[in-house]
Amino acid sequence: MSFEYWYNKNYKKLLIIPAALLVLSLIYIGIFYGTTGDIINKDVSLTGGTSITIQTEMSQASLNEFISKSLADFEIKSISDNAGNQLQLIITVGESDSDELELILQDFLGEELTSENSSKETTSASLSSEFFKQLIVAVILAFFWMAAVVFLIFTKNKKAKFYTIVLNVVLGFFMGKMFLNINPIVSGIIFLSLSTFLIRMYIKHSLPAFAVMFSAFADIVMTLAVVNLVGIKLSTAGIVAFLMIIGYSVDTDILLTTRLLKRKESVNKSLKGAFNTGVTMTVTSIIAVTAALIAVYSFNSVLNQIFTILLIGLGFDLFNTWVTNASIIKWHVEKK
Repeated sequence: MSFEYWYNKNYKKLLIIPAALLVLSLIYIGIFYGTTGDIINKDVSLTGGTSITIQTEMSQASLNEFISKSLADFEIKSISDNAGNQLQLIITVGESDSDELELILQDFLGEELTSENSSKETTSASLSSEFFKQLIVAVILAFFWMAAVVFLIFTKNKKAKFYTIVLNVVLGFFMGKMFLNINPIVSGIIFLSLSTFLIRMYIKHSLPAFAVMFSAFADIVMTLAVVNLVGIKLSTAGIVAFLMIIGYSVDTDILLTTRLLKRKESVNKSLKGAFNTGVTMTVTSIIAVTAALIAVYSFNSVLNQIFTILLIGLGFDLFNTWVTNASIIKWHVEKK
């Protein structure tokens, strides 16, 4: 009862915490962009370049020292078995340094690189850049269609529903067919106009739908800030992980919103019931993802990045669902 009294008195003030955290995340991403020229740290699958995998028992440190004498920009990853024994080393460089890296590795190994002792994978910079743009468009469209579905569920205004569907279809057509093919300034103006109109409609006709969308947005931004902060180089698999975070975010938010809007008991009891179910769902996912990450961690595969980003996102989802979204929905319900 003492906690319930404290929560009823302070739940609006709790919104200051996620608001401050979101602002700090946006500021950090802005600083990161100003420093690097991009909002994320890309790996070779998104920037273009060459990865050569060699089978050797020589240490990663010795290879790093050898390559650094000739090249400044490269990355080395070690692949091990479950016992920790090194199996392979993966060396990644930019597309322009591909031939030089082969010569360096041949000097290091004392033999010619063949299909038996190595493998090579090259991605052109132009192809990677185009693929990255398409992935970003996919994330944006997934986010707005997620918001549209939530809006259609919780709003009762049929006219607003119709306009939402039309605007999202127009936005989808524009993003898929024109966004990457016309002047960037014109594209930005059209996108901002459509997205602003949609967000304004969500706030005006269904604040709960906007709260769900806002929580998902906060999950993505905060996760991206942490990913940049810890120095993870995002691959195409990492972008897919952000799509998965949107899905994870929406399920608990919809659970919470439905329980509170269609409650048959007090707001706090409905909130507590939703909290017990939602936290169980998210914690179960965190345990499953953690176990999977431990199982594949030594292999240094793309799954490592997916599971790591999912863990970060799920942690922020717990915070944003039960602090941000819960406070907004409770405020909305009690005001009505």
